[in-house]
Amino acid sequence: MKIFVDTGVMEQSAHFGWQNKDEALYGLREGYKNSADELVEIAVNSGGNPKILDTFIFPVLFSYRHCLEISLKHIYMRAWGKVPSGGHNLLTLWDIIKTEIIDKMICSREFIEQVKQYKEHFIQYNLDGIECCKIRSMLKKLQEANQRDIEVNSAKKQVDQNAEVWRYLISTDEDLFFTQGHSIDYLVLKDGINHIYEVLDYIYHIVDEYLSS
Repeated sequence: MKIFVDTGVMEQSAHFGWQNKDEALYGLREGYKNSADELVEIAVNSGGNPKILDTFIFPVLFSYRHCLEISLKHIYMRAWGKVPSGGHNLLTLWDIIKTEIIDKMICSREFIEQVKQYKEHFIQYNLDGIECCKIRSMLKKLQEANQRDIEVNSAKKQVDQNAEVWRYLISTDEDLFFTQGHSIDYLVLKDGINHIYEVLDYIYHIVDEYLSS
């Protein structure tokens, strides 16, 4: 049996390697997001099957978390042509975007005036109605998903700064990240992630519009 085979059957084949960096990051964030959405639909329509409800949550949350990480890096890549420092840390990545993209570009009068000089049909965008502090708070909750267990058991100091919680559930010290019961509503989770994702997508759109001639 083989794993990677090009059969030439278009209807059942994936094609990659043709993308540039921007297209690659867009495809990744969309792929992880849409895959997680599909898994959520399967879970909530499983008729309450715990085998699905209690196991799909891990790939769902990992995929949602990863799509947000890539979204943050996608914004920075569009602005500066490179991936930002910060690794997998969502809060570090968000703070970089807030400082270097939102404050110094989108909300900067000086930057806007520069854009006006080369944009033939200039449209000014704003972030009215978007609570940046709320987005950061939501990312913090996602990154520190096991914080309650850490407070209960001071020996566990790991938080999800490197996206390990939903990938492994067990730390490098061989401790369980979660040592007490928790419950997550799939649909509430999906709505929250959708909100963050749409905000990040909008920020990317603004940057792309401003930097396009």
